[in-house]
Amino acid sequence: MHAARGLLALAIICVAATGASAGEWQLKPFIAVTYGGNATYNLVPQPNNRAHFAFGASGMFLGEIFGIEGDFGHTPAFFQDPTDSLQLIPDSGVTTATGNFVVAVPRHFVQYTLRPYIVGGAGVMHVAIDYKQNLPTSSTLKAMDLGAGVTGFLTKHIGVTWDVRYFRSIDRTIEAGQSVGPEHLSFWRANMAFAIRL
Repeated sequence: MHAARGLLALAIICVAATGASAGEWQLKPFIAVTYGGNATYNLVPQPNNRAHFAFGASGMFLGEIFGIEGDFGHTPAFFQDPTDSLQLIPDSGVTTATGNFVVAVPRHFVQYTLRPYIVGGAGVMHVAIDYKQNLPTSSTLKAMDLGAGVTGFLTKHIGVTWDVRYFRSIDRTIEAGQSVGPEHLSFWRANMAFAIRL
């Protein structure tokens, strides 16, 4: 969490330097697909080749170049296998909450067209897995994310955003019986958001 706080403090300083009058608030509820998952959890099918529906929202303050963002996303049924007739995992989900630093193409260059940006930060990732014949797993991990996107406004206040991000837990060591190993989860998220300029 210290890294996330430091990143957020740096982002606030950068945004303040651009001047409050030059910035704008954006709210972005989104639908998404998560894919390319990789996990070290035992007794679960690996999600590598399966895509999952996800949803969430982000809020961003963006200046002429720099900005800050808070992002929340949830992927239900992340570890469930639709081909598993026994339904060994009846319920599961992954939730992410991150604070991010944003760098965008200067606004005066793209006033009436698409505005690309890159985003990165840190936060937490909550993993929940219910097993049919075992105790449920629930853990909250430190995490980081990195991605890029583009926003285009159709009117003064309404637009659309396309965004791709990579999420990765910051590994920690777990002990299960006599085995010791890293607890890890990573995946990609591609989303389309309804952008609202406040």
